[in-house]
This record gives sequence, C-alpha cells and structure tokens, in this order.
Amino acid sequence: MDNSDYAAFAADVVLIDEHQQLLADLSDTLANRVQTLLNNTAFDGKLASTIASFEPAPLVLVGVGKRDKLGGNAVQKLAKTVYSSLSKYTTHARVWLGDGLDSVMFGQFALALANAAYQFTDYLSQAKSTADHANEKGGVADAPRLTHIELLLKTDTITAYQNVLDFNVALHHGQSLARDLGNMPPNDCNPAYFVQQAQALAKQYPDVLQVKVIGEREMAELGMNCFLAVSNGSTQEGQLVLLEYRGAPDEAAVKAPSDVFDQAPFALVGKGITFDSGGISIKPGLGMGEMKFDMSGAGSVLGTMAALCQARLPINVVGALACAENMPSGQATRPGDIVRAMDGTSVEILNTDAEGRLVLCDSLLYVQRYQPRVIIDVATLTGACIVALGHIRSGLYSNDEDVIFDLEQASQEAHDRVWHMPLDDDYQEQLKSKFADVQNIGGAPAGSVTAACFLARFVENVPWAHLDVAGTAWQTGKEAASTGRPVPLLMHYLNRQVKLAQAN
Repeated sequence: MDNSDYAAFAADVVLIDEHQQLLADLSDTLANRVQTLLNNTAFDGKLASTIASFEPAPLVLVGVGKRDKLGGNAVQKLAKTVYSSLSKYTTHARVWLGDGLDSVMFGQFALALANAAYQFTDYLSQAKSTADHANEKGGVADAPRLTHIELLLKTDTITAYQNVLDFNVALHHGQSLARDLGNMPPNDCNPAYFVQQAQALAKQYPDVLQVKVIGEREMAELGMNCFLAVSNGSTQEGQLVLLEYRGAPDEAAVKAPSDVFDQAPFALVGKGITFDSGGISIKPGLGMGEMKFDMSGAGSVLGTMAALCQARLPINVVGALACAENMPSGQATRPGDIVRAMDGTSVEILNTDAEGRLVLCDSLLYVQRYQPRVIIDVATLTGACIVALGHIRSGLYSNDEDVIFDLEQASQEAHDRVWHMPLDDDYQEQLKSKFADVQNIGGAPAGSVTAACFLARFVENVPWAHLDVAGTAWQTGKEAASTGRPVPLLMHYLNRQVKLAQAN
C-alpha cells in the first residue's frame, strides 16, 4: 500500500502498566488521545486488558500489568492480545514499545506476534482469514486483514534489537513450516513429501545446503533393520533424509554431500512417523486422527533447517529426518519379532506401537558417521511424557551436563520450556530381554524414561540429548493443531553455540 492507504488504515497500540504509566514516549497529539481515553474509562492496565478509541483513527490501549512481572507467559499473552485487537481494525499498525521490553522479551514478543497471525487454510474451499474469524466472534464487520506491524522502540542499541527481530523472523519462517507439515493430512504429508520439501529447500539455498536421501534398499544394505521393521508395513517407502547445512566460515561454499565436515557439525535427528496406526499393536480408533502429528520431530528439524538457512547462522548442522509410516499389513512386523540394528544390536519388538525408538536408533547410529559435536533427537515419543509433564514442558534427557545447561538456557530465552528428566542406568533393567540384547519396551513404570534409555544405548562417546515433545508438539482435542515446537528451542540453542564460539 502507498502512504495514503497507510494513513487511512493505520492503528496505534500503546502499552500501559497497572500504574497507568506509558512504556513509550509519544507525540503530543497521541499522548493527549491516550490521556483522554484514560480519563474517560475505567481502564486499569492489568495484563491483557484493552480499551479502544476510533476517532480519528483506531487507538488501542493494552495493559501489561506489573512491569517487574512482564516475562515468559505474560509476554506471550500480551502479544496475542495485541494481535487480536489490531486484527479487528486495521491492515497496518504501530505498536509503541518504548523501553518496556529488554532484548529477550522483545524477541519473544515479536515471535509470538508473528505466530498469532499464522493460519493453515490450504484445504478449505473458501479460506477464512483471521479477520473473518474475528467477525464471526463479534469483531467489526468487514474487518481488514492485518498485514504490517511496525514496532517502535526507545533504545540506544537499535542494531542489537534489529538483529533480534531478524533472527525471530527467520525462526517464525521455520516454525510456520513445521506447523504446516504437522497440520497437513497424512495422505499428502508422507515420507516422499518430506524428501520433496528438503530438496526444495536445498534448491532455494544451494550455497549452504545439500540433501542426501537413503531409501529402503540402501537401509537394507546398511543393516538398518530396526528402521525397516517399521516402514515395511506400509506401501509408503521409508526415507532417511539428511540435510547438510554448511554455514561455518570456512565452509561457505557448499561441497558435495559427504560424511566429512571441516568443522564438526551439530546433528538434529527428528522422528518422522507420518502416520502412526500402532502397526499390528493397533491403537484405539478414538483420537487416532491426531497420529498425523507423530512426524512433528522431523517437522521441527526441517523447520529448524529452514530457519537456519534464512538466518545464515555461521555453524555446521546436519538435520536427519527419520520418515516412515507405521501401518498394519501382511508385511508388518509382529510383536515378538527380533531384528538387528545397524550396529548389530538385536532388538526384540514386543510392541509395534513403540516404533519411534526403532526408526531413531538406526538414525542415531547413522548420524554418528558425521562425527558430530552434539546430537539432539526430537520425537513425539511417549504418552508417558504427557502424564509426567502435561503440555507445558518437553522432556529433556541427556548424557552430558553442558548440553543440559545450554538447552535449559535456550529454553528460557525462547520460552520453549523443557524439564530435565532422569537417565539412570537402573532403568535399563526394564529393557532386558530373554531372547535379544534389548527389548523395545520397558513396561508401564517410567515409560518416557525407559524409552530414552533405549535410545541412549545407541549413542557412544558423543554428547547427546533426547527431547520428548509428545505433549508440546501439538494442541490436542477439538482445536488440534501443530505448535511448531521445539523449533524456537533448537534455534536458540544453535544461536547460543554460535555466540559461545565467538566469545572464545
């Protein structure tokens, strides 16, 4: 739009605390409008409270509550309130932040604001915008679609804030991709689709990204029989998709895909079960439709790789997408079958619905060929993790204290929270098998822990972490939808590694 359009539709949002103190310095005209609105209403400035005026243009006051309590959940709630208020009135808007947010809160606010605008309407015959939904819920008739938001700050370090904004714009891009993949139906989002999306990303960023794909024939040659035990039950061929991002300064010019990097990469491994019926150990029908989200680990890794490419972080990263469909058929694995993993470990499969750990164990073994600095796997692995942590925090397991610390710090910066869970050797007792080296389930007690203990067996001499995101990767129930987590956590973790390397 040109300037005349902007002037016609622009709205202002001004943040005010519980003491009716503005967080930003305003022009005399705008300040007078704000004061008049305060004088004529009972606006109290409590968190997410709002009041609006419409003459001569929309003006919305949004409460931030107590300034010293503004952080984490409060910032998320504030951003959603700001967006929902603006989406009723305008196409373009200014949000006066002043000096009310430090750089960490500013990043969280900017990302939450962008995420509030996310829509997935690809399969609707007549796609509805956010404004349309607002109208249905009592918003202004014929509300315009909000497309531009200008954030106005008072700071002496504007470059630093701009860098934070750019980083979060890239993060939002990757998180939105992860959400799109999760929200897609499983008849379209299958292992082959992940291959297509990875190759399209490499085509978009050929200077830093290459893709290698391992299909079932090569898996058989490599001895990845745990992975094949899952994918064999489906007509959809299993795929291990490897995205090699070379962003470190001495690897600016991308090379042909290989297992060798000049600087050891970080490895991200995502569980990509594009639909999980449970296999022969079939799940109950109620709620099975949500098992399209069982690929969220791989979706978040692909989203992180997309965000990396846009942000151009100077770091080397390998993203591995372990993609398969878990279906019952005449070719499906039976409970009681024994197969061997890539390293020769024999695994007794007592429950085919514990399939994520099977595709992951072979994938973890494969990525160790890259001699990575750290491996982080991401998986919607266990319902037991939801019992333990609900839908707020992801479960974090690791064999390395430094990795735990860095992930916990990144989770606070991103407001994509984790909780450190135990990984004691004692739990391995539950995985003992009479007939094989290990069995794939450990019984009901500590189910999320024993799943992590199973994976730990396949990682040797490498710092490793496992993120169980079964409770956080999607919202369940009537409003079931992908959250795109833990893309924010992974991006903040990688950015933290860049900063630590630069500091040294």
